[in-house]
Amino acid sequence: MLILGKRTPGLAEGLTSRGFECEASSRSAEALEAVDRRRPDAIVISLPVKSVGAAVNALRKHGPARGVPLVLDGTRVSARSLEKLDVDIVARSVDEVASQLVAGIRARRVADRDELVRRRLELLLDVTRAGNDRAPPSKMAELVAPRLRAALGCDEVRVLQLEGEGPRKAFLVDERGRTAVELAVSPTLRKALETREVAGGDGSWVYPVPGEPPAFAALTLKRVAPLEQEERDFLAAICVALGNAAERAAVEQSSSRTRSSLETAYLERFKELHEANQRLQALDRRKNELLAVLSHDLRAPLNVQLGHAHLLLTDASLPRSLKPSAEAIQRSGRKMLELVESLLETSRGDDGRIVLFSKAMDVAETCQEAVNDLQILARERGVGLRVEAPMSLDVLGDEQKIRQVLQNLITNSLKHAHEARSVVVRAKLKPRPDGDVALVEVSDDGIVRDPNALLLAFDRSTGLGLSICRDYVERHGGEIWAEAPAEGGARFSFTLPIRQAKTVRKPVAKPGVPMVLLAEDDPVFARVCTMGLSGHYRVELARDGNEAVAKAKALSPDLVVMDVFMPNRDGLDALRELQQTPATAGIPVLLISGNPDISEKLRALDLGHVDILTKPFALSQLLTRVGDTMKRSAGKVSAVGVDAETGLFDQLGLVNRLDQELSRSVRYGRSLTVGVLKPRSPNARLASSAALARKVLRSPDVIGHLGGGVFVVLMPETPKAGGHLLVSRLCALLAAEGLDYQARLLDVREGSPGAEALLERLLA
Repeated sequence: MLILGKRTPGLAEGLTSRGFECEASSRSAEALEAVDRRRPDAIVISLPVKSVGAAVNALRKHGPARGVPLVLDGTRVSARSLEKLDVDIVARSVDEVASQLVAGIRARRVADRDELVRRRLELLLDVTRAGNDRAPPSKMAELVAPRLRAALGCDEVRVLQLEGEGPRKAFLVDERGRTAVELAVSPTLRKALETREVAGGDGSWVYPVPGEPPAFAALTLKRVAPLEQEERDFLAAICVALGNAAERAAVEQSSSRTRSSLETAYLERFKELHEANQRLQALDRRKNELLAVLSHDLRAPLNVQLGHAHLLLTDASLPRSLKPSAEAIQRSGRKMLELVESLLETSRGDDGRIVLFSKAMDVAETCQEAVNDLQILARERGVGLRVEAPMSLDVLGDEQKIRQVLQNLITNSLKHAHEARSVVVRAKLKPRPDGDVALVEVSDDGIVRDPNALLLAFDRSTGLGLSICRDYVERHGGEIWAEAPAEGGARFSFTLPIRQAKTVRKPVAKPGVPMVLLAEDDPVFARVCTMGLSGHYRVELARDGNEAVAKAKALSPDLVVMDVFMPNRDGLDALRELQQTPATAGIPVLLISGNPDISEKLRALDLGHVDILTKPFALSQLLTRVGDTMKRSAGKVSAVGVDAETGLFDQLGLVNRLDQELSRSVRYGRSLTVGVLKPRSPNARLASSAALARKVLRSPDVIGHLGGGVFVVLMPETPKAGGHLLVSRLCALLAAEGLDYQARLLDVREGSPGAEALLERLLA
């Protein structure tokens, strides 16, 4: 006890006889020196009333004396005078002073104990959180060493790290850096690592970390007082948390290496396939050119042959015995001409594909014209040919190719239907859930010997005529099939899409807000990215490359953010199609990959100008790259809701996000605390302040900058008490950087005003 006053001898003797260690000082200056030297548990003031106030003020302002209970000897102080004195306890006898001191010291020790437990639990929580956030071992060591030293009252706390295989190098790490240590000359460290048990004594201890992770091999401590059981249990919990963090980091590193190697192998394979595909395309073009030349050069002599055959057949002087030969020459020539025409048709177009010259056409009218053209052939065979179609049935297609399909099907029915007496061509509208189509049927009443043979009717091995029909119809987006109905005969049918305006339903959104299409197959990663982007952009999600291409064509987004590795269709293949399609060629693309070397590898594939972001990355980095990619590629859109100085939400982005959190809070009955941090003086280091705030806040928390150094923090699922601890910690860290901030918090309840009104209330 420190006793301040002129009547100290008697008071000191009375307290000493009751078991207190006392030191007396008659003047305030001596008392302040004694406080610095002895760090008393309580201070007893026994001074006249007129001197008590000055002594109390001096003690309250003195740093080491803050928080120390002040006990006033009130034997000569009136009750009215006590109201003006800032003391903790007033006692009017030595016994009362002693009892009050015991109670105050016990209360203080309980409070100190509670504070110590809180600090230890907070340290354990921060270590666990840092491990979950995959913090590097060096950052973990810098976090653990100083705070563990304060929590245990140690003179020194350091983390032992090992490097290398076989004879390993050892380093002791704390916030001051790394110090090399020789295991061969340190028996305590060597024993702890070999036995995996706590080793040491005489003020030094070594606590091995479970699992033997090289990044956190052990904790070394120095303290004069021995460790209590509760402290040893706390150290064991810290070691377990460090071991779990090291194991998680090792798994993550192994997974990253595996993914990187897979992506490297995939990119190499993609490059090989890309080059092989280019070679195949070149060979295919050469083949098509050769077919075109051959078919074109064969038609000329065939036309000469058919012309001379016709002259022979129309020559009256031709002997009757040679007429069958002339007819055979004519039939063979016509058949060869048909084959050459089919060969020429399949060789047309880019890369061997059929080229369509689509326009609006009436398929009912085309059916009628095809029937009229083939009536002569039907009469020669004694078959009735008629058409059943509406007055008009509009489709979008290549009229010449649809006409050829009809002629081939009708001719096939006239030739191959045994004992046919009629062929009917029907055209009608057929409703479907996915869109109405025009259905065209060519039916005959002949005898089908083998109904199963109809299944192979459009196979190229059975002839070119029907296989060309299949190619033309499928190229139009329709279907074609053959069947043997129960009433007899054969029926060949095909469908064509109806000509109608297709309306694409776009999501309702605020005008002027850019749209981002996110293509990501990992649902957790996609959800995190969507939450980060949704406060600034309209976000559409695609689960694979096929869906990404379809949505890009339908929605025309301002930017596509696409993972390289995706199922069904990878990002590179999807990127190729987007670049080769005129409607999507101008959309900027931001590729995401876990391979740090992907930039150089993709450049070799000649994919054009795309931006690349390597995992892992912070949401602020994603927002920055998205905004930069839009500006660089389009030159007409910019990130909405992003503060240019800090990379945080601006007022628009913060209001949008606060609206979402308010809605969730009301819907699910969850807590939501909103805090505002105002600088007492101008903040010239906004970027570093924003970076510091992002490190302190948890992943669900949101922070924005409203300008002038004013930050607003949204803390979902956090009551006001928890939010106060978090904001106080942030203010303390800012103060350590020389930035003085004051904070105000508001616990949002159901029925709170909207986001803008809530911000106005906080800023008022």
